[in-house]
Formats: sequence, C-alpha cells, structure tokens
Amino acid sequence: MKKLLVVLLIACLVFAFAACGSGDQTPSETPDSPDSTSDSPETSAASEGGSIFRTTQTIMPEWDPAVGSDYASCVIMCNVFDTLVFPTEDGGVEPWVAESWTISEDGLTWDFKLREDVYFHSGNQLTADDVKYSMDRLCEIGEGFAYLFYDYVDSVEVIDDFNVRFHCTQAYGPLLNSLVRFYIVDQELLEANYAEGDYGDKGDYGKGFLLTSDAGSGPYTVDSVSTNISVGGTIFPEYWAGVDENNPEKYIVYASNDAVTVKTMMSRQELECTDMWQAAENIESIMAADDSLKLTFNYTGGGVNLWMNNQRAPMDDPQIREAFGYLIDYATVCSSILPDSIQKDSVIPSNLLGFEEVFDFSFDLEKAQDAISRSTYADTIGDMEIELVWNSESADREKIALMIQAAASQIGLNVKIVELPWSTIVANSADIEQSPMMTLTSITPVTADSGSQFVSLLRTKEAGTWENMNWVNDPELDALIDAALLLTDEAERAAAYGEIQRYCGERFTFVPIAESPERLVYQASYVEMEPRIGLQGFSYYLRDIYVYPDQRAQ
Repeated sequence: MKKLLVVLLIACLVFAFAACGSGDQTPSETPDSPDSTSDSPETSAASEGGSIFRTTQTIMPEWDPAVGSDYASCVIMCNVFDTLVFPTEDGGVEPWVAESWTISEDGLTWDFKLREDVYFHSGNQLTADDVKYSMDRLCEIGEGFAYLFYDYVDSVEVIDDFNVRFHCTQAYGPLLNSLVRFYIVDQELLEANYAEGDYGDKGDYGKGFLLTSDAGSGPYTVDSVSTNISVGGTIFPEYWAGVDENNPEKYIVYASNDAVTVKTMMSRQELECTDMWQAAENIESIMAADDSLKLTFNYTGGGVNLWMNNQRAPMDDPQIREAFGYLIDYATVCSSILPDSIQKDSVIPSNLLGFEEVFDFSFDLEKAQDAISRSTYADTIGDMEIELVWNSESADREKIALMIQAAASQIGLNVKIVELPWSTIVANSADIEQSPMMTLTSITPVTADSGSQFVSLLRTKEAGTWENMNWVNDPELDALIDAALLLTDEAERAAAYGEIQRYCGERFTFVPIAESPERLVYQASYVEMEPRIGLQGFSYYLRDIYVYPDQRAQ
C-alpha cells in the first residue's frame, strides 16, 4: 500500500510540473483541470532552449507578505517581492529599493529615498504609496513578519513619489536588519482585486488574490499554482537589478518532500535540487545513485531545538526542562543524524549578534536524575505520560525523538512519541493546551539581528505560533527583550542580548540541540548553486542559481 501511495504521489508531482512548465497556463488554471494539456517532463523543462529550477518543500508556501513566514513561504517571497534593503553575505544590509536613508538623532524618524526605476510585474511603477500601503497592510493583518514592525512603526508618511518617512513610536535598533523581511506589494493591483473579507472597506485586503497570483516587483513571478501541490513562476526579464542569461527561466516548488519521491525525481532529473529537510541516509542514497550530483551547504545558524511548553505540567518546572537537556546524545546527533552540525549552546545560533554560550548540556543520566530530584514533580513524574511531537516531513527528528525516549526510560520517565504533519503542528500551536509538551522543530534566522529571534521565540505577545510554542509567558523576560530592542548602539544591544540569553539559560526555557547547515543535493552536471546569504529561504534565491539545459544528460 505504501509503495502504491508513493507511485501516486510521484505521478501527481510530475503532472503538476508538466502543467506549470508548459508556459501557457493562466494563474486561474490548475494542472489537474479537465482540459489542461502539457508536454512530458523531459521535453517541457527545456522547450525552445528554456531552463527550469525545481525543488521541494514540506508544505505549500504562503507568499502573501502579510501572511507567510515559514521556510517555504520565504523561498517564494524572496524571489517574487522586493524590499527596501537587501541582506549581504556578512550579515549586513545594502541599499535595494531604497537607494539611501537617513535617521533622526532620536531614532524615531527614518527617511528613505526610493529608486525610480522599479516596476511591478503588472507594469505599475513602485512608488512611496506602495511602501506605505505595504506597511499598513502588513501591520493591520498582523500575520507573517508583522511582529518585526507593529510595535515600533507608528505610521508611514508619503513625502513625494520617491521619498517616504517612517515614524516610529520608539527607537528600534534592529529596524534596518528587519527591513529585509518587509516585502513591498503593488497597491493598485491588490486594490483592484479585493473580495469580501474582514477588513472593512478593504474587504479581504487582497489575500484571496495572492493565493493564486503575485503583486511583486522581484526577479520572478508567480504564474502557476496547483493548490497544495505546487507553485511555479517565470523570470521577470525587466527586473531593475538585472537577471543573468543563465538564471532559470522558470521555477517550481513542490509542496511535498517525501524521501522516495525526491530520490526518484532526482534520478530522473525532474528536480534540480532537494529540500533541506532530507534525512542523511536519503542524501547518501540519492548521491550514491549518480556521481554527477553534488552537495552544497548554507550555514544559516538554523537547526533543531526541543521546544517545551512552559505552561503545561510537568514542563512548567525548570528542573524537568533541565533534565531533558541531559537525555540527548549530542555527539551522535551532530555526527550521524545531522551530519556537519555542531552542538547549539544558547537560545540563539552562534552567528547572530551578541551570542553567548549559556548551556553546557551533555548526555548524562545522572545529571538528569539529579535535576528531576530537585523538581516539584520528583515523586510523581514517573506516573506521567510526557508527549514528544516530531513532524513527519523530517525523518531525522524521529531518530532524535527515539533517542530521548530510550534515555528517558532508563530513568523511569514515560515519553510518548507522536508523529504529526507540519500543518497540524502549526495549527495546534495557536492554543496553549493543544501545543505539545515537547516538540522537535527547526528554526532558521530571518534577519541577522538576534532581536528577531528573541521576539518570535520568546516574547509573550508572539506566543501561539509555530515559532513560539514554548509559551514562556514571562513579563520579566519580555521587559528584557523590549529594552534591548530600543538600543540603537550595536555594542550595547549585543550586551543586552547576552543578558537575555543568560536569563533563559538559568531557567532552561527550552533545550537547543544542534546548529545544522542546510544540506542540498543538486544536479551539478547542469546547475550551479552556491548559497551565499545565511537567512531563511535564501538558499533558493534564483538570481544566485544558474542552469545550463544544454549540459543536461540525455
């Protein structure tokens, strides 16, 4: 039965690719519509000398900038939309749509001068009105990366067509770094496509339109969507920053990363690159079958953590949380389960501003027992069932879960492992009682400033998202985070970030496990890719990827 399901999934993915790659599908059509036609995968990918880049993710992306924030969504957003500033390899930013900016002495007013040669895919010129509209829309909807701005950007003022002013409620040190996640949308296009919705005279604010189309000015469009199967698009040749003749003409992202399917499609050259979630043994198996395949890495600082619901017994006791830190064989995780990883020693990765090592965990059953003996559950925890969730799209996490379960059983703890699809984990995260006691999950930095991770992972206001399933709900920690974000001096902010890490380390808010590079297998015989920007989604920034279809093996 399992083999039959895999065969059916492969067929669905190949059929979806063929429709998306045919080049004549409108955004309203789907590949499985009764009258749709397509070429075979082998011919349509490089028809008329064209090129395509196909990869996989664990879930269907949400590329509406006011909604999406997960990894798959970032892959699409960073290619389809533009931002005021662009991330650099060294963790800084460079001018992008904003060619220059000035900041008032008190840090409350930011003036941005915009380029005058930026056009949306619709043909509309990008102006200051679009910048204001995009920020207003993001903060009013309040999803996606709104948490980076809604407490700090009070209003946006249009000075003239190409000058815009941000008025801040208070100084905000990480604002410039955060702007790499402020995606600018086409106001005129969205307003023309409002449907009924929850936002008064704005209807649905264009959310429905952005389920099947795009409103961006980036180097690629969205023009082919098969709901819950794939999203595809085409290069935007008029892109203001330019595109290389060898950048892929088309792309497609499949919303499934089943290991057997990925291996099969890579062997048939129906994928140009794997996703970052493939298990180590599947990567080895894929590469063993074809010596033309290569492995590339992106050291983002992302990796696996053991999230702990601080409000559910027995994880509400810091000594119980501490005990689980000693039930993990970090050496095995970093060498065998997640190759090329290093042990993570803080609540943020080591490549972010202000990193301090605050944990000294090792695999040590005696220390785990000692921590439990100091807890309020010392006499009762043996009678409790402790839930540990891992997401079914990331097989490596099952191995870590089994490792924790086995170690826990040696000291009398009953750990129940639960496998859930990522979409269910995300849905459950919204409710404190539905959020698991423990969850193995991965998070990749979205900006180079640690503040964005402290906010999304630890601040009470953001609790109830997939990033913030720890439910720390600590006013003192909130105050430390908020105070740090007000510091515009980078050295002072780094010192404040150190204090936040020490505070979390003393309370064992969660257990960091490993910092793991993104390991991507790609078709080296006709693809060049070497990720250079260590932020979420940018391993698949298509302007940094080159495809040579005439070198494809026949």
